[in-house]
Amino acid sequence: MPSPVHLDKIDKKILAILQSDARTPFSKIARELGVSEATVFIRVKKMMKAGVIRGFRAVISPQHVGKSLSAFVLVKADPRKYERVLEVVKKLDDVVEAYDVTGPYYAILKVVASDKEDLAKLIDAIGAVEGVLSTETAVVLREIKEPSGIKLT
Repeated sequence: MPSPVHLDKIDKKILAILQSDARTPFSKIARELGVSEATVFIRVKKMMKAGVIRGFRAVISPQHVGKSLSAFVLVKADPRKYERVLEVVKKLDDVVEAYDVTGPYYAILKVVASDKEDLAKLIDAIGAVEGVLSTETAVVLREIKEPSGIKLT
């Protein structure tokens, strides 16, 4: 596990702005923080190199691209085949997040599907992976809080 990187107030403000809108021009960030555009550029580059910023990407609404059904699939697996299970499920297109967890389940997968039939096929595909002992699925009825970034203190 990587150790925390020291971030000063300016780094944290830059991160807060970029989490809100990653397309914010460095010139605008610089004006808002009272520093030069070069300072923002150098700090962002440094935070990327250190792994603080892992990348920039568009956040797409699943509903607007035909994936209106989300679910969490809880996976129990044979411990001897668990690494193989993870390798296979993380390559499935509609598995959008995968977590190795503690407790009665080995992994929790967030999946998206176009409808119930599509979800059933995906659950069957996960269950058919060699080493998967069982799955339990919780269908998302509504999102209460979307990922919005990490609050930096």
